[in-house]
Amino acid sequence: MIDLPKEGDLYKVIHIFGHSFELRYGYYSDTERHGRYSEAVPIYPDFRTVPLYTQDGYPFVTQMQDICRHYDGKENCDDCYSCRHYCHGDDLLGICICRENRMLQP
Repeated sequence: MIDLPKEGDLYKVIHIFGHSFELRYGYYSDTERHGRYSEAVPIYPDFRTVPLYTQDGYPFVTQMQDICRHYDGKENCDDCYSCRHYCHGDDLLGICICRENRMLQP
């Protein structure tokens, strides 16, 4: 029998663009936790709610993050992965290299 990951179990540690991210299994909502197929999944950071930037001021994003107003990519796409500004890091994490989204250091 295969042991399914439990909430809080470590999925992996990602080191990209000068930062480390510890990804753990969990649920994005209570409905996922109590649903028929309630398997824990890797939880990725929500950079829209809690922004994080590289040392050079570029924002971290996830591939599945909703597009911003500077999106430049395929029509009818609604995630950062489809944007030409998305720079892949590891797994589903990367940074946005759009100059308009860069946070300049004081």
